[in-house]
Amino acid sequence: MKLNSIKNGVWLLAASMLVMPHLLFAVGGSFQIERMVTFLALGTGATTGTYFPLGNAFANVWTTGAGNISVMSHSTRGSVDNIQLLRRHELNLGIAQSDTVMSALNGTGSFSGDPYKELRVLMALYPEVVQVLVNADSGINEIGQLRNHRVIVGAPGSGNSLTSFEILAACGVAKDEFTPVYISYDEAIQSMERRDCDAAIIIAGIPTRAISELQLRIKTRMLTFPKQEIERLTAALPYLSPLSIAPGVYSAQPETIDTIALTAVLVADANLPENLAYQLIQGIFDNIGYLQKMHERACDISIETFLNGVPETAIHPGAQRFYSEYRRAE
Repeated sequence: MKLNSIKNGVWLLAASMLVMPHLLFAVGGSFQIERMVTFLALGTGATTGTYFPLGNAFANVWTTGAGNISVMSHSTRGSVDNIQLLRRHELNLGIAQSDTVMSALNGTGSFSGDPYKELRVLMALYPEVVQVLVNADSGINEIGQLRNHRVIVGAPGSGNSLTSFEILAACGVAKDEFTPVYISYDEAIQSMERRDCDAAIIIAGIPTRAISELQLRIKTRMLTFPKQEIERLTAALPYLSPLSIAPGVYSAQPETIDTIALTAVLVADANLPENLAYQLIQGIFDNIGYLQKMHERACDISIETFLNGVPETAIHPGAQRFYSEYRRAE
């Protein structure tokens, strides 16, 4: 997928990570360069998900704080899309699900037979929560009852869709036992409101804007996972861990919801310079208070969870240096 910016040429500046002269001024009849600016492009996700608003906040602190970096964030189809765009050097940074990153590194799932060995992780960000929505008057009470139903699994090429199939399979629901609907979070709102679909699997940071908006339009229920099912899922899919959504996270959801989660991570290609990667990570931690005001999930960003679930071989050298220096300073 090519982003629209390619059409007008602006994208080429960011995608090539060009270092451009900035603030030219005349001295003795000639021009001199005061500083150089590095242009970067960040891939996020759907506008009603978590990647997009958090990615915009990242881009803002990097652009306004560093002085020599300009970052533009782009709405994409999500994890798989972001990683493929990184591989083609149409993005410099991206946000992705941890399981999708593992698939890309190992050449499995959507990357079957075509591993992306140069993919690198800058840092773990926050839990991505598996949220299964049905209409309030639906007779569906557990994920195994999604057989013979139309289920929104996420946009084409998204980590959401990949993980949805893996979770359903682990719960005993095979691909040919339900009708998958490949649409974005934005489209899922209208589809569920029109009752075109029976359920939506949304994997995102909480609270997820798409779910909040849907609950303003119609009455829904979020499925809770029984303890035995959580144990079975976390054993079958090691990238998952138990998580409970507290009452009040969604106004229409007064009870605790027991579910599962994976991790959102910030990724780049191995060719991103070590010093630049270090500077980007430093910018996030230097502005963590602002980021937390911009989005609740920034509250999950911590040096304690900095490399959670990240294979050692996939850690970017700039991230490893930042983590090592932080630990030495403690």
